[in-house]
Amino acid sequence: MEGESTGLEINVATLIAGGIIGYLWQRSKACSISGYRDFYLFKDTYLLKTVLGMFVGALIGFVVLKSFSPNEGNFLSLLNTPGLTLDTMLLIFIGGIGFGLFSVLAGGCPTKQHVAAASGSKTSMLYLLGFYAGLIYFQVVILAYLLSVLGVG
Repeated sequence: MEGESTGLEINVATLIAGGIIGYLWQRSKACSISGYRDFYLFKDTYLLKTVLGMFVGALIGFVVLKSFSPNEGNFLSLLNTPGLTLDTMLLIFIGGIGFGLFSVLAGGCPTKQHVAAASGSKTSMLYLLGFYAGLIYFQVVILAYLLSVLGVG
């Protein structure tokens, strides 16, 4: 049909957008985790400004994309998700704390680790190996368990 995108067009557009974003990210040395770290340890606000920029960019992107959305739900409708109990919210919170802790211990967020790995950093490559192993483990084991507990699927 005319006007519909094919999978190849979407893949090429994603590759181009990813290349542009990766280049800009590498040139700016932006990292949300490092921004908080530098501010806490050294009172340096240079990288913290990127966190503010990411928040503003995400907010603008959310508003723009929401204006094109046919859904009439709001952000708080997420709390009405079936099966979202206090236990699942606690697991989400613990996962977020762990993600942040390990990102700080690794010296930066996964995006920064991708940029460093592409620049040849062997420690970043090792980090990403563990990162993707953890993602696969979550997808295969943890998510299957959570879905069975919630009675979904």
